[in-house]
Parts: sequence; structure tokens; C-alpha cells
Amino acid sequence: MVIQNLEYARWEFHRVGEKQWYPAVVPGSLFLDMMKNHLIKDPYYRFNERQFSRLAEDDYEYIALFHVQEELLNKERLFLVFEGLDTITRIEINGELLSNTDNMHRTYRFDVKNRLKKGENEIRITFYSPVRYIAEQHKAHPIPEMNTASPHGFSQIRKIHSSFGWDAEPSVPDSGIWRDVYLEAYDAEKIDHIYVRQKHSGKEVELSVEICLEKYHREESRIHIDLWNPERILEAQADLQIAGEKGVWTFRIEDPRLWWPNGYGDQPLYCLDVILESTFMSAEIDRKSQRIGLRKAEVRREKDQWGESFAFYVNDVPVFAKGGCYTPPDKFLTLCRGERHRKLIQYCAEANYNCIRVWGGAIYPDDEFFDLCDEYGILVWQDLMFACALYHLTDEFIENICAETKDNIIRIRNHPSVILWCGNNENEWFHDFEHDLEGLNYKLRMDNLRQYEVYLASVVKQYDPDRLFWPSTPSSGGGYVDPNGYEKGDVHCWYVWYLPAKPYTFYKECKARFVSEYGLESFQDIKTLRHYMEPEDMTPNSEVMDFMQKCSDNFCYMGNGKIINYVFQEVRPPKNFEEYVFATQYAQAEGIKYGTGWFRKQKPRCMGSLYWQIVDCFPGTTWSGIDYEYRWKMLHYYAKRFFQKTLIWADGKDQKVEIYVIHDGQEEIKAEIRWSLKKNDGSCVLQGSRKAAIQKNSSSLICEIDMAEEVNENNRNMLYLDMALVDENEKLISSDTYLFVKPKHFHFLKPEIELSLSEEKERFVINLQTSVYTKCIRLDFIESDGIFSDNCFDLSPGQKKTIYVKKCDLSKDMSKDDFENELYYQTLNAIGV
Repeated sequence: MVIQNLEYARWEFHRVGEKQWYPAVVPGSLFLDMMKNHLIKDPYYRFNERQFSRLAEDDYEYIALFHVQEELLNKERLFLVFEGLDTITRIEINGELLSNTDNMHRTYRFDVKNRLKKGENEIRITFYSPVRYIAEQHKAHPIPEMNTASPHGFSQIRKIHSSFGWDAEPSVPDSGIWRDVYLEAYDAEKIDHIYVRQKHSGKEVELSVEICLEKYHREESRIHIDLWNPERILEAQADLQIAGEKGVWTFRIEDPRLWWPNGYGDQPLYCLDVILESTFMSAEIDRKSQRIGLRKAEVRREKDQWGESFAFYVNDVPVFAKGGCYTPPDKFLTLCRGERHRKLIQYCAEANYNCIRVWGGAIYPDDEFFDLCDEYGILVWQDLMFACALYHLTDEFIENICAETKDNIIRIRNHPSVILWCGNNENEWFHDFEHDLEGLNYKLRMDNLRQYEVYLASVVKQYDPDRLFWPSTPSSGGGYVDPNGYEKGDVHCWYVWYLPAKPYTFYKECKARFVSEYGLESFQDIKTLRHYMEPEDMTPNSEVMDFMQKCSDNFCYMGNGKIINYVFQEVRPPKNFEEYVFATQYAQAEGIKYGTGWFRKQKPRCMGSLYWQIVDCFPGTTWSGIDYEYRWKMLHYYAKRFFQKTLIWADGKDQKVEIYVIHDGQEEIKAEIRWSLKKNDGSCVLQGSRKAAIQKNSSSLICEIDMAEEVNENNRNMLYLDMALVDENEKLISSDTYLFVKPKHFHFLKPEIELSLSEEKERFVINLQTSVYTKCIRLDFIESDGIFSDNCFDLSPGQKKTIYVKKCDLSKDMSKDDFENELYYQTLNAIGV
């Protein structure tokens, strides 16, 4: 096998009809190339985003001259491979048409053996306007559409749906060669793909490695296999002779090093090398290498007292899924790669995620995404790329999406992190018989079901039969049977925020089996906002802030109004824009904390809590916990606490409070709950404790406290409950505070916070103490950035809080003086005062 990467060819691009050509980068994108050549403005400054839809109305050409090595031309087979073309293209080689493409999610392989010549060759690719294309398709065969955030026809092109705009994303309908392009040459055979299957029994695992060959002869093929353990010590090897196009190697491993989700154990990764050798000289012809994690993973759906369970099990251990929904962390897809993906998955693991749902309105992520999830122990719920839409179901379309699904299943399936395949996002729920939409008839509804429950289900069954295919999210199992119901399957809980913007305490009514979407919006970090707008734009209802809010209804910007509604439910009216930013993030974090705590409390009835969304793809106002510039919003710091393995959680009404301990660990722990009813100055009114043996994988009511004699209408706005869970060695496991009124009604006192700083070799250490009860102390730097070991926390007098900041997590090198001069804090006590 010989590979010639065309990334290094001299690529150029231009607008069709213009004479001027400009340098291009491949892989890349049209808009990135235009930015690098100063043809368009800073994409996100104020209203500049509007330029993209206009630019996307034109056609563009990419051209490259490249020399073909004689070694390639001497091979019997020579293919041109595109791993990603976005999207409607015409490809020419040396002035002759090679092919047209229409699906950015597919890998295309074209035979060019008789089209290339020795020496210089030319490749020309025309990218046709995706904006014009969808308009033409919609005009030719209009389909009912429920998603009003995207233009008509967005579903009639196999392109990232959200590129045309979504309720969390701007309209950036980019084009280009977004993944690798290369020449692939070989003689009579190559390895097409491998599939690793596992059977676990006791302390033994049986590996079955299926090797599929592409071959053009009838002779036996020789395969050598090496299996390396996580320390790169050879665990097993074998030699196979394959007569046809498929062979299977089976091997048993005793006492395997098992792969676990984050928080449940380690993530050891074995490495499998499959080598195709020449039958004459034992020379290597082709090789496939794959890291694998040895684990038994399944989704159990079993009848129980509430209906039917929907629970992840890994190595026969129930795993409560904790995490969020993934959308690409940049609108320009090639910018997601490398450090941006690495940091994102690292940040998720640090916030105690063990699961990510890849949303169906985006893309099948790059290999590096899954590699990182394997390394950090993040389970992946993988949607297929269909969302909030109906599709024009023709034979050609079915063939296209089945090929797309096959390509991506084969590419992704060997990753231990992948837990299930899901047919789409909200297409069963949106188009069931409860929804009335003009033009939505019986045939369209049935075509919608067949697309996922027949055609795509069969592709998954053929190429990855060991994983669950879930027809849609949300769903109770398909067939339009109660698709967002509480008895079985998964739920999207949008009654808070969307339908019809109920208070976040409504999450208590959501008695679902698995919550795979729910969320609240907040503003971006103040430093992020300053990069993309002018001082006069910095008000909650400025034109620019409205423009950066994509959650709209009938072109009326409702998202920011909803945010302020939730703010006013929680806190006093902020007195300036910086306080508004703080307040919106606080309201978001408190709401998602409440929902997550309630869902976790219901285990084993509920076994998953995945909020919308993890990160932003642009510097706009969304549901994210990490903003576009990778600054942690309050939500992500909160998530680090409310997703921790063992959590103390309080729920109450009037003067009565119930204290629960939620424990995901697989070991029993002996602990003690200590609670104190305190005044706003921190002085103690009443206190108590309760020792408890916390059972493994449990949610338990530990104590009920009736404070009717101490708490009344006249003083409840000056009292709070301080709670801590400590282990046998007096180590703090989890802590929280509980208010008897909303914070906006609580009588906060002005705190005097004592802050001391020390420096160690690899980190700075901050110690804090306060004079009065202080809620939501948020630490930050004036200009720089860093990750705090804890943040946005409550503190009572007499308590000492120690925070660490690793030097490697700072945005720049800082001395102790620099650190101290830039460090500042905000508190909820000061909001609106």
C-alpha cells in the first residue's frame, strides 16, 4: 500500500466567474480560506456573521497541481480518496469529469488508474452553492418543517444541518475539502476494515477479530496479528490464511485489564495490529492498527415497577450516565481538531462526566474525538446525522444515507467508548400523531419511521450487531408510541425553557427513565463578550446581544427575554451589565443543578442526565457550560460538584427539609451528615448529625428535619441550612447550602472575605474565609484566564476554603504578584445592591 497525501499539493481557490485565484489550505474550508486571504471580516464581530449567507449563494472552485509518483502508477489499483467533501461538488481530473458528490458525511473512493499520468496532474473541484441548492430542492418537493430556526429545505442536502443556523448556532453554510484527500495505490489486495467483537465470561474475554479484505485474486491471503497489552507488551499473536475476502481470529484473554467509564475505574487500552503480508517474502503490504478497550457494554431494558428500564451497564455494573450533549466546538470544523478537542474532553472528565451525546444535527466527529473519549472514559451516545426534520425519501436518498451510515459505523464501531447508535434527534417526537403540522400526512409519517426503523436499523444490525440501535431521541422504542413518555426509553425535558418556560422546579415532575436533553441559557463570559462587541453594545437587550441570541420564534428574539425571566425568578435586578452576566450564569447553573440532582435522586428509576449543551461553536448566547473561548461558565463548575460520585442533596417544602445522599460508587461507605441551621451572619441556631452506611449505587433519604419551631414567615429570609457529608476520616465528601426562600428574597449581609495566596512549584494556592454567609463566590482574573479547582461555591463563617490553580492551566505565565493583582471575586450577596 502506498499513500500520497494531497494536503501538500499547491491548492488555490476562487469564486466562479472571477479571474483572481488565492492560496488555500486543505483540509480546510472556503470561509477559513477567505479569512486567511483577508477577503472577509472578523466573522463574529458584532453583525459580521451576516456576510456568510450572502457569500454562500455563489459557486467556488478549488484547483491543485500535483505530481504522481511513479511508484503509485506502477501499482495495479489506484484510487483518489476524499474523506470529507462539503457538499455539492463536481470533480475533474486533468480536465475530464471524474464524479459528482452530494454528501459531506461520506468517504468517496474513485478509481483513477487510467486518469492520472506520470508527472504533473490537475484536480479541479467545483463547490456549488448550498444555499441555492436547498432553495431549489424545497421548491421542487416542499416538505413540512417544524424547525423554524433554519431556512426551508435545510434537510434536503446531506450537509451539517446546523450550518444553516439553529437555535444555538449562527448561519455559516461553509463549503470545502474538510477532511483528508489522498491517493491510495496497491496491487492485488488491501485490508478494507476490521471489526473487533468481545464476549465476556467470568474473568475471561474472548476476542473475535473479523478481517475484511478488498482483493482482486483468488489466492490465499496471509495475515499476521499482534495484540499488545496497555504497557505495549505482546499479549498474543497469530498468523492466518484467508481464502476469500473475510477471515476471523479468535483469542481468549484471562484476567483482562477492563476498561471503565470515568469514575468507575481505569481506561487501559490494548492495541491490535493487523498486517497483510506478501505470501512470498513476508513483506508488509498493508496494516490496520486499532486501540481497543476490553469491556462488556450494554443498554438494559427490563420490565420493572415503573415500566421499562433504560440503563447503561459496563462490565455488569449499572452506570448512571452523567454529562452533556456535544455539538462541534467551532463552526469552522477543521478548527475543532487538536488542542480544542483535547481540552474539551479533558474538561468534561474534570467535571465528572462519564457520557457525551453526539447530537444528530451536526457531524460524525473525527477519530481523535473518539480516541479522547476512550482515554478519558467518556461513554458516547452517537446520533446518526438527522435532526428536527422530515426527508424526501427516494431510492437514491435511501442508498445515499445507508452508505453514509455504513462508512461511519465501520470507522467508529471499535471504540470502547461508544455505547449506542441512535437514529436521529427528535424526528419521532416532532412528527408523531399528536403534532399537527400543515402537510404532515400519513405517508410522510410512515416514511419517517421506515427511514430509521427499517433502512438505517438494518445497516446498524449488519455492521455493528452488538450495540443497541435506538430509533430516535426521545423515544419509547419507536412506532410513535409515546415518544417522550416517562415509562420507558429517554426524554427531552423542554417544559422548562421551551414548552412553556416553566420554572426549573418543574424538573421534579419529570419522572423519566433517562433524560437525554434539558437546559437553560445564560450569557457568555464578560471577557468573551468584550472581544466581539463595543462598550455601547453591553446591555442585555442591545441590538448586538439580540443578534447573538439565536433562540428565536417568528423572528422575535425571545431567548434573552427568557433568560431575564429566569434571572428575575432567582435574584434581585442586577445594577449593571457585568452583574447581569453573573446573574444569568447563576440562574442557569442553579436550574441545571436542581434538575440533575432530582434526576440522580430518582435512580434506579432514572439512569441518565445529559444536559444541553457542553460547549459553544461561536461567541453567542446559548445553553452551554463552556463558552466559545473555552472559559468555564458557572454551569461547568457546578457540574463538577453535582456530577461527583457521592453527592449530598436537599429538597424541602416550607420548614421541612429532606437530605439525600446519592452514591454512584460500587462500594459501601460509612459517612456522617452534619447540618446546621444558621443565621445570615453564620451564627448557629440548631444543629444535628446522622451517621449512615451508604449502600453502593444508591440514592437514599438519610434524614428529615422539621424546623417548624425555628423557621417562620418572619425569619425564613435570614436563615439557611448548611450541610456537609464527611467520611470516617473526617474528610469532606460533599457539601451544600439550602435556602428557605429564593435568593432575591434572602437578606444577605455584606461579606468581608479574607483571601490569602501562596505559590508552589506547579500551582498557586488560594485560601478564603468569610465574615458572613456568602453565596456563590466566583473567582476570576481581570484579563487572564485559568481553571480553578473549585469555583462558584458557598461559604460560611468559620469555614476555610482552599482553591488550587495549576500553572499549566493559566493562559499566560504569571508571578505571584501578577496572580494576586489580577485575581478578583464576585458574590451573589452583592448582586442588585
